[in-house]
Amino acid sequence: MSHTLHFFISIVLCFVIGIHRVQSEITYIEARYPLRGTPSAPNAPWPQPQYLNASLNLTYIDPDFFIVYSNLRNCDVIDKAIERYQPLFYPPKLTIRSPDTFDDSRVLISVLIEIRSKKCDVYPDLHDDQSYNITIENAYGKITAENVWGALNGLETFSQLLFITDDDYLAINASVTIRDWPRFPYRGLLLDSSRHFLPVPILKQQIDAMSYNKYNVFHWHLSDDQSWPFVSKKFPQLTEKGAFSPDHVYTPEEVQDIIEHARLRGIRTIPEFDSPGHVAALGRAFPEFLTDCYNGSTPNQAIYSKHAAREIIDVTKDEVYKFMKEFLQEVKDTFKYEPYIHLGMDEVTPACWLSNPNIQKFLKDNNMTNGTDLMTHYSNKILGIAKSIGAKSMVWQDPWDDGVKLPLGTVIGIWKDTSLLPDSPPWSYFLSKATSEGYDTVLSAPFYLNMIKYGKYETNDSVMNLEFFRWYNIDLFANFTGDDAARKRLIGAETTLWGEFVDGTNSLSRLWVRASGVAERLWSSIDVNNPEDAQFRLDVHRCRMLRRGIPAAPILNGYCGPYEAGMKQSMVNDPIFSYID
Repeated sequence: MSHTLHFFISIVLCFVIGIHRVQSEITYIEARYPLRGTPSAPNAPWPQPQYLNASLNLTYIDPDFFIVYSNLRNCDVIDKAIERYQPLFYPPKLTIRSPDTFDDSRVLISVLIEIRSKKCDVYPDLHDDQSYNITIENAYGKITAENVWGALNGLETFSQLLFITDDDYLAINASVTIRDWPRFPYRGLLLDSSRHFLPVPILKQQIDAMSYNKYNVFHWHLSDDQSWPFVSKKFPQLTEKGAFSPDHVYTPEEVQDIIEHARLRGIRTIPEFDSPGHVAALGRAFPEFLTDCYNGSTPNQAIYSKHAAREIIDVTKDEVYKFMKEFLQEVKDTFKYEPYIHLGMDEVTPACWLSNPNIQKFLKDNNMTNGTDLMTHYSNKILGIAKSIGAKSMVWQDPWDDGVKLPLGTVIGIWKDTSLLPDSPPWSYFLSKATSEGYDTVLSAPFYLNMIKYGKYETNDSVMNLEFFRWYNIDLFANFTGDDAARKRLIGAETTLWGEFVDGTNSLSRLWVRASGVAERLWSSIDVNNPEDAQFRLDVHRCRMLRRGIPAAPILNGYCGPYEAGMKQSMVNDPIFSYID
């Protein structure tokens, strides 16, 4: 999008807000620092489309007669989406007047969802065309897309264009043209269900919020030192001994429910089962798999800050690989449409391995010398198992960063950065290096949203929310040194919400709307990068998410329409506001 077009959009939408009720308003942190940027319309979409042209005049919608329909028949993705969006078009308990006094030409009659592919795709894929177009003209609307996944993106944007006027009419711009597509194909969100358990209803709300922000990959971290909540049919002892309790588990039926909830919203679910480190919970079920750590000649002795008494998988044992093949086959069967399994492989400190005399002998017998040789041995085995069962592999950057030669086709997650590890190079170095070596990469290093810095960002004579500014101001290609082919191998990024200090009580408010800022940088044009304008649009989107039942935290001082002021008890008890209870 050109700067000229962006400016034009701002003028059009600002005029709309000037003549209709303000649904939200952010205000300054301190009176001497007024907010800069252009105030937003009440129907500004987020993330901002690549191209948007909207008229100044409005058309109105009668909830009793307006219809949304599709050219596809018996397609569960589209049929259920249309049903799901009805209460989002017309929020219950809010007064909406019938526009029966208006001329028919000023009433929007219907929206057709026209999908070029006649196939109701089973599961979203990285290489799917996610684009869509929207046109509204002469009392009719149309959303066009190549496939159902692009159509879902279009339906979400259309829902955001609707707003209630100051005289209680449901309205939209009378003439709208949108052409939109994502900047990056992979827009992921990691949730950690092992350090703290996240209940299924919370996970579903997170997935809903992802769809409202056009995220399309749910990275589900399902094992760690603290717990193993994933119920395995083949190895039930994993949760019997590794979960926090019998209540803190995901049954096979619940896992399928989550996968299906995400699929219907165009979101893939990639499971992560970490090894050979982060396996204390696994070791409670299979203690024989863990390495006995030594302090000198004494076995099972911790040297705290270096290793525990028993830690990390013993990669020399054949029974480990027999288990991993059976378990990963079950994972592949469970997540049957998802090609990728995330295998972890991060933060493996070799001190325990190298202290063990049996492993020392293994090194000598196999002409190995160090921990990198052991990680190469383990990585080759596990990646080979994944390939043999028809799965593709994702890993964290650690084995590659330590010199392990991963097979091309392995997707590498870049998480290291100076901000996280003071002695580490910046994430741009790793990103440039990995993509230049031929690996597809996903960046998470600058997007650790579990970390909070309270404060304000000052620039000249204005003050902004530090949290929003530091996420929104990141561009994935900053300081990138790779060539054009390497740039294409940066397939996207993911926000991460690690669970050390997050559980079902605060995960939603901790994540949203901070993750919304990242979402726009992953979807919208590189030219959409002015945080002082974006903060007004984001505030509108935050209030939209509140109306949809997502307890998104505020980004600045201000208010959010009837959410706070004059709310009736019936609204508090409504399912859309159920999180308040």
